[in-house]
Amino acid sequence: MGGNSSENPLVTCVITSYKRDKETVKRALDSVLSQTYSPLEIFIIDDNRGEGAEEYSRGLREIAEGKENVRVIKTERGNGAQRARNTGIEKAQGKYIAFLDDDDEWLPEKTGIQVKLLEENPDAGLCYAKGYLIDNTFNPPRIGCFKRGEDLKYEDLLLSDRIGTTTQAVIPKAVFEKVGMFDEALPARQDYEMWLRITKEYRTVWSKEILYKYYKEPGNDQTSHKWEKCLKGYELIHEKYRQDIDKNSSAKFNFVFHTAHHLMEGASATGDRSLKLRAVKEYIRSFFISPVDFLTQGKYFFRTVWRKIKFFFKRLRNNGKD
Repeated sequence: MGGNSSENPLVTCVITSYKRDKETVKRALDSVLSQTYSPLEIFIIDDNRGEGAEEYSRGLREIAEGKENVRVIKTERGNGAQRARNTGIEKAQGKYIAFLDDDDEWLPEKTGIQVKLLEENPDAGLCYAKGYLIDNTFNPPRIGCFKRGEDLKYEDLLLSDRIGTTTQAVIPKAVFEKVGMFDEALPARQDYEMWLRITKEYRTVWSKEILYKYYKEPGNDQTSHKWEKCLKGYELIHEKYRQDIDKNSSAKFNFVFHTAHHLMEGASATGDRSLKLRAVKEYIRSFFISPVDFLTQGKYFFRTVWRKIKFFFKRLRNNGKD
C-alpha cells in the first residue's frame, strides 16, 4: 500500500534502543525506511544509561543524521523498554503507533497492510501479524514462524499470551488515551498486560501475511529471559486480573503453570533446590486446576524430568567405568 501523505494517515514508528550495537539498530531503522507506506514519523528512543551509554547514544545519532523524518529522543529517566515506549507514545503525532525492537526488522509491506486493516475496522484497538522467528542460538540458524489466531479476544488472551512481541503491533493512538500507557511497575510481561487491557475494551484484527522478523540471539539478555522478573510479572498480572482469571480453570492453569515454569528456570540457573521444590508444587497444583490443560501443555515439564532422569543414569554409568 503506497500512496501519498494526503491519502494515508500518519503512522508513528517507535524504535526502543538500549545498548545495542549501531549496525543492528541501523538494520531495524532501514527496515522502517524501506516501507512502501508513507507518511511515517520515526522515533528512536535512546534509553542508554550507565557505563558506555554515550557511545551507544552517539551511534543512534549517527544513523539518524540527515534523515528528515527520523528523530532521536533521549529518555528522561531510565526505567526500561516500557518507559521508552511510553515516551514515544507521548511524543507521537500519528493516528497509529507501531513498535519495533531495535534488534528486529519489518518487511516492506508491513505498515501498509496493517493500516489498511485498521482503517477497514475502525472499532479495532490492535492489529498484529504473523512473522518469522530467526533463532541464531543454533548453527545454522533455525527459521520458524509465529502463528497467530484470528481476531483474538480478551478471553483468549487470559489463557495465554497468543500475541507476543511488540514488534508486530500497530495500535491507534486513541486506544492509549482510553486504556492508558504500558505499566512501568511491571518488571516483565508488560506487553502481555497491555494486550489484556486493550482486548478487554476493543476487538483485534490480524494479518495472515508474514510481516516482520524476530531475532533470538545467543546470550540474549532480554527481560523476557530473566526468570525472576518474569515470575514477578506473572504474579502481578494475576493480581490485576484475578477476578476474571479465577473464573476460568484454563486461565488459572495458565498462570500457575507459567509460575512453575519460571521457578524451574530459576532452579536450573541457580541450582537452588528450594526453587525446584516450589516449581514441582506449582506443577502439581496446575494439574489439579485443569488436568486436560496440564496433559496438553505440560510437555516442558515432562521433557525436563526425562532429561534429568537420562542425565542421572548417564552419571551412574560413567561412575561405574571409573
